[in-house]
Amino acid sequence: MTAALEQTYRQAILNLVLVAATLVACAGLLTGAALAPAPALAQPFIVVVCLGFTAAIASCAPDSLRVLRGSRNALDHLRRQLDQLPEVEHPLGL
Repeated sequence: MTAALEQTYRQAILNLVLVAATLVACAGLLTGAALAPAPALAQPFIVVVCLGFTAAIASCAPDSLRVLRGSRNALDHLRRQLDQLPEVEHPLGL
């Protein structure tokens, strides 16, 4: 079973928010390390850690997007099925 089938809609949204927050945090950290007078040994370490962590966390994004697209397709399918049902009058005439 793949990770996309194990995620719920809420988990997929939270995962994508986590990916976006990680990207922003790592971009800020890289910018801060480049602008501040950081030690020469710290800059390559910060770059490697930020790029590696961002790549690792972003590897889950395609599964989350697949879950979101699948739920949207399921909702469209349900709406098409409901549109095909015949209209019936209320039994009490309301």
